[in-house]
Amino acid sequence: MSNYGPLLYCPRSSSREVVVMLSPKETIGPPPTPLLVQSKAEWAGNAVALAGAVLLVAAPSTALSALSLALLVAGLALRPAFGLALLGAVLPFYLYPKRLGSMSFSLPELILLSTLLGAAIYGLMRWGSGHRRPVAGLATALDGPAALFLAAALLSLLASELLRVSLRELRTLVLEPVAAYYLAVWFLRSKRDLLQVVGALLLGGALVALFGLYQYIFTDQVTAVEGVRRIQGSYLSPNHLGLYLGRLLPMALALTLFLPGMRIASGLLAAVLAAALLLTFSVGSWLATAVAVLAVVLLWRFKMGLLLAGSYAAVLAAGVPLLSLERISSHLTLTRGTSFIRVHLWESSLQMIRDHPLLGVGMDNFLYYYRGGYMLPEAAAEPNLSHPHNLVLNFWLQIGILGVAAVAWLAAALGRIWHRCWSSSLDPLERALLAGVAGSAVDLVAHGMVDNSYFLVDLAFQFWLCAAVVVVLDGALSPCGRIE
Repeated sequence: MSNYGPLLYCPRSSSREVVVMLSPKETIGPPPTPLLVQSKAEWAGNAVALAGAVLLVAAPSTALSALSLALLVAGLALRPAFGLALLGAVLPFYLYPKRLGSMSFSLPELILLSTLLGAAIYGLMRWGSGHRRPVAGLATALDGPAALFLAAALLSLLASELLRVSLRELRTLVLEPVAAYYLAVWFLRSKRDLLQVVGALLLGGALVALFGLYQYIFTDQVTAVEGVRRIQGSYLSPNHLGLYLGRLLPMALALTLFLPGMRIASGLLAAVLAAALLLTFSVGSWLATAVAVLAVVLLWRFKMGLLLAGSYAAVLAAGVPLLSLERISSHLTLTRGTSFIRVHLWESSLQMIRDHPLLGVGMDNFLYYYRGGYMLPEAAAEPNLSHPHNLVLNFWLQIGILGVAAVAWLAAALGRIWHRCWSSSLDPLERALLAGVAGSAVDLVAHGMVDNSYFLVDLAFQFWLCAAVVVVLDGALSPCGRIE
């Protein structure tokens, strides 16, 4: 660092960037901490919050759950950023709710609410000590598309016939994930924080992957269909496990390629994720993840990406014997099986859009409309499909045409921010984080064209946390905002 103090933060989105240099006597707050160094208060906050989270998972009674939540809030009041890491780690286990009296909540929801309360206490303590952040400093680069996304979701309630389920989806898939985004943008202030959140996402993915591998090797708790045994981990279907692991594998690969010092740890994580992904026998996950991995390798070394693309052709040729498996062959014909039903599902979804072009049918109402008259006779073999298995059709039917516009704006804004960051002078960790987020986004689009893309709790939170990583890096890489 020069003889001057730190630079005042000025976001890149400002129309006029002013760099204010401060003398050493005029520095604001403590100097930035190194990547893995934390203050005693932060370590204490982390320890207390982690103890609360572990107790929450294991608590057999409401009383112990209440104690665990109190510990969580106390710890996160010292360091709210750690709540985002805990949130990322428990996402794959949201289908295991905790009961508090007569009510039940998912683990991600409880941790998010604890983080919000802890962050509020943290803010009040700083306010009382004179550290008052201007309201303008709370704005982010995605406020416009996020606001339009929220507005579309709220308007879609007008079209919902089953309002109760739509309100639940509004809470768990829109309001809470967007709240997590804002918490992340406001409180992730170092590369250590960003790496902690990404590492926690990967750790949660590795845990659910190991659970799936255990199921495959030691139990019969698998889905046996079309001649194969498919693992599902903590989810209700192998395809859902494949969806989530496909978002995480590119992130683990990016850390492996760009950070030699983390190569062993992140490489092991990538191997575990890849092994579990293969055993889901989700063909959509395989193909989408292959494209996402290729994108990460191209960002790392373009020539290596070209070699990988060539190796894909060799793998496809060597995999010809697998075509005899019904699980694989059913995807290669339009006269029967998965692809046959998918085409008719899209036809039904398009007809639904023609009848409900503006607001869609409401969040989580697709199944009831589909079985209520839109399902074609040819697709009757799978009557319980709850979404149209296509990114554009899904957003349109869930939150209307305004939602499609919001997602397009959000994608364009994120893409522009990502490109601006990637074009900057980056260190290896920054490149690893950006490449991992890019690979995850490629998987989202590629797999989302034939399956779910956003409207599941783990996918929604993971998307907004990745968006926050990009936005935080963008602000940090501005001429006056680099983080340590």
